[in-house]
Amino acid sequence: MGSHCYYDVGPAIRQQHGFQAPVKPGVKFHDLLVVSLGGQGRYDHVVNNTGSPTSGTDTIPSQVVSFP
Repeated sequence: MGSHCYYDVGPAIRQQHGFQAPVKPGVKFHDLLVVSLGGQGRYDHVVNNTGSPTSGTDTIPSQVVSFP
């Protein structure tokens, strides 16, 4: 599952995460990614507080293979 951001009129906008999920038994995610298109905006994490931030102007995703 993936999420992208592109804030051409506010490239300094930061989102805390692309996905938010409860941490409890039975709730699992696999192969998540977030990407900032052209560095226009930023994600701090992929899901909740897990995963690296997106950065730079290259469109390179930040990925989480398994959560939690």
